[in-house]
Amino acid sequence: MTIKNCEECAKGFESSRKTQRFCSKRCANRQRDRRRRTRSPAQLPKAHSLATDLKAQLEATKRELESKARSCQRHREVLQSKLRSQASEIDRLEAENSEQRVSNNLLQSEVSRLKRAQRTNVQDLAHISAWLVSLAQAKGVALDQATLEIFRRRGWHPSKRQAGAPRL
Repeated sequence: MTIKNCEECAKGFESSRKTQRFCSKRCANRQRDRRRRTRSPAQLPKAHSLATDLKAQLEATKRELESKARSCQRHREVLQSKLRSQASEIDRLEAENSEQRVSNNLLQSEVSRLKRAQRTNVQDLAHISAWLVSLAQAKGVALDQATLEIFRRRGWHPSKRQAGAPRL
């Protein structure tokens, strides 16, 4: 144990530990109260250390932003390549679609032509059949069974008197 001087009252006292600065709690409380009353503004960190901290934060933020920018750039490039491939696929499908439209138009016109031809053929056959029946009746010649069967299937009975050709 050593004798020390109190920092508040300047009296000598025996310290029980090396770090003891005051002779009593009263002296310690007085000094603490005086410090509180005469509070000085908070010490600012050294300008040099603050500047280096800010510079380090700025560099870290720059690196982070550059990393995010590269990531966004890669993502944009991926999306652009997908868009290009989809655009080429759309162009291919449009070309195929126009070819199919042309093909459909040709087929529709062919079907219409065949229907007209078939309708004309049926009308011609009905007209010829009517002439055949009228000739057979005028000459008194009976029609063969196959011809009569064809007429019956078509709903025309040559034995009955009908005006004109049958409607099919």
